[in-house]
Amino acid sequence: MLIVPKSVQEQNHNEARKGMEDHFNGVMEKLLNENAHKEMYWIVGKVRMERRKGKDIVRPFLQACDEKPGVMKESFVYEVDNKRGVKTLLWVMHPGDTLSFPTLGKSIRVSGAKGATILTPK
Repeated sequence: MLIVPKSVQEQNHNEARKGMEDHFNGVMEKLLNENAHKEMYWIVGKVRMERRKGKDIVRPFLQACDEKPGVMKESFVYEVDNKRGVKTLLWVMHPGDTLSFPTLGKSIRVSGAKGATILTPK
């Protein structure tokens, strides 16, 4: 069995995270440039995870929408207002059914038939 030192594990994790952030930012910038002519639109995103050859592969998926999308499991939505030059993260649906509203500083827990429970602000 190979034992990898903690410092190497953290370095690999940080490099992987940086790579994912760079990919996400590149795709986001491409969408922003392609839709610069629109006054307002939304960008919906999800993260797809796969396991290949013993490694976790994380791929962000982003798509521009002309209409405001509904809440989907494990996704997020940005509202882009080109007239004001503002991009706002509206909500994030986390794994475990917690829905966060960053602009409000509030979260709710969404549970199947029981409704929603309001959680304390961040």
